Amino acid sequence: MEQTLFSESMEGITLDRVVRDQEYSMTMKHFHDTYELYFLLEGERYYFIERETYDVKAGNAVLVNREQVHKTSQAGSRTHDRILLQLNGRILEPWLRQTGIWSLEKIFGDYYGVLQLSETEWEEMKSLLFSMAYEMKQRAERYEVMVRLKLAQILLMVHRSRQQNVREEIPLTVQTAKHEKVHEVAEYLTFHCESGERLEELAERFFISKSYLSRIFREVTSFSVNEYRNLARIRKAKELLANSDYSITEISDILGFESITYFERIFKKHADATPSKYRREAGRAE
Repeated sequence: MEQTLFSESMEGITLDRVVRDQEYSMTMKHFHDTYELYFLLEGERYYFIERETYDVKAGNAVLVNREQVHKTSQAGSRTHDRILLQLNGRILEPWLRQTGIWSLEKIFGDYYGVLQLSETEWEEMKSLLFSMAYEMKQRAERYEVMVRLKLAQILLMVHRSRQQNVREEIPLTVQTAKHEKVHEVAEYLTFHCESGERLEELAERFFISKSYLSRIFREVTSFSVNEYRNLARIRKAKELLANSDYSITEISDILGFESITYFERIFKKHADATPSKYRREAGRAE
């Protein structure tokens, strides 16, 4: 059974709490332009982010940067209770700069992954989250200000906790043979996204069968090998469109797309814009 205990939103912020007592793994492909803070109140989960799988336990928080590939899946007990906080940087960044808090890009870029909080920090964090949900539900006078103030406290807690524990052992990633192999392949695809290697060639490179590679990669990441490689290509394409003078045709060739038509179709699918439109909005004319 799945139960939504609350689901609240306001401009730039979405907050929800869901409890599940059944086996559950995210099936949708998660890759989006918002920042996420995931808080596990009960249970244990595997959390795949980019190239690594983390073992997340009750009392842990997880930070996911914008446009990072991520997926949760079952680990241990079927029951889990989580709160998810999603933040829109385009809306919140101007306010954060005015308050003197670091940008979301810096916080989530520096600290993405699992955050281990002390018992005191965890209780304070839960109190802030429940207070945010209450304010967003009641919508009393100037509730938006109250919610943003509580968000500021949460972000400062994340920064302080990470700074205090920076020299301590970071949470272990999942070390099973399956997860290690997916990590190796995902890392290779990330840094060699222009590679046109077929599934058979990748399987041979990593000394496993084609069918096994295909199965475990989708199981852990929710993406096929080719889908994951295309995501890495699109992220690189965004960088080149925004920061280089290469033409769109040249970028398509550099990243190993078989044709510019295929490049434009895949780019629009994941970026919700054509390469030309993305470049215009990034401030560079084609």
